[in-house]
Amino acid sequence: MKSGPLAVVALLSVLLSGTPRAAPVQFTDYGDFYRSLGGNLFQGPGTALGMPCTESPRHCLWSTSMIGALQRHEDALWTVPSSLAETPTDGLPDVVFDGKALSVGARRWPLSSAIDLAPREWRTGSPIRPENLEDVTAWQHGTSVCLDMRYVGSGKGDRYTTVLLLHGERLYILPPLFGTCAAIRTAPEHRFSYPSNTYVGPGREDSPRGLQVDYLLPDGKTRIARYLLRFPDQEDPFAFEVIGE
Repeated sequence: MKSGPLAVVALLSVLLSGTPRAAPVQFTDYGDFYRSLGGNLFQGPGTALGMPCTESPRHCLWSTSMIGALQRHEDALWTVPSSLAETPTDGLPDVVFDGKALSVGARRWPLSSAIDLAPREWRTGSPIRPENLEDVTAWQHGTSVCLDMRYVGSGKGDRYTTVLLLHGERLYILPPLFGTCAAIRTAPEHRFSYPSNTYVGPGREDSPRGLQVDYLLPDGKTRIARYLLRFPDQEDPFAFEVIGE
């Protein structure tokens, strides 16, 4: 594996020359790319959560079922999405996200106590309004639970996902750029690794040439893998080629 600066130089030379390495592997979906790496902690497509809301006073939350919602506001009148079951399905436990904390069963993990592994510019420490989220998807493996939370928005918003991971009794917030629970991989000693992604090229976020994918351990520093991606069309970062490791 190349050292950090040398790997970036190598990627830039390929991107700027326009000459990718022989037979690059091509993808149009980051989930497919992450799953191709193997060792994924969470399998399958995940389970979509529903957002029920009380009528007055108004409270909204994301839940695997109405059971978790009723336990919080049992005497309220609810507006319930038709897709939300009465009890959890797909083998998931009772999972609820109310904007301030993640609850699994009877236990609650506040966002304020989470280990935030996102870049500093993305660390707000603020609650998340459930109404600001367009969809929430949950995964489970053993005692580990993960949520993909995608915001309502436009422009480049589809590149960012808030990923909450409950692992080993700790709650983590993972980097949002092309983030997803599907990307999390197992690591020795019951740990995990996650991607910390960085744009590469003169254009960076406005018109990037590629992406550097660094898989890190939960200390946020130890890198165990690196993948280099190239965007053939700089305006479309969702179509890419894997050009190196």
